[in-house]
Amino acid sequence: METQDRIQIIHQTLRHICKIYSMNLRSVTWARDKVEHFRLLLDRQLSELEECVRKQGSEARLRKNSTIQKYFRKLRKFLKKKGFSDCAWEIIRTETRARLQQLLFITAQISRRN
Repeated sequence: METQDRIQIIHQTLRHICKIYSMNLRSVTWARDKVEHFRLLLDRQLSELEECVRKQGSEARLRKNSTIQKYFRKLRKFLKKKGFSDCAWEIIRTETRARLQQLLFITAQISRRN
């Protein structure tokens, strides 16, 4: 897998995680300040990644990965179906952790190649 492909996966995954955590969070029992801090960190990481891609002149290559889109669409539908319940959000949080761990692995692969 090319570095650019890995960057696209990271970009799209972060974008979708941001989108999910912008949804209805009223039923969660998590500390609001920590949720907001997490969202701000995601936004910052996404902005920095987009800036990096722009500097490389490869923004046109940021295309959508349908597998990633389908996965996150499924998570959003699940949340809606479960009425954004606390239990549904806990499942989303577990899934988010797993995706972020995958992104760490992908990032490490990029670092090793460079």
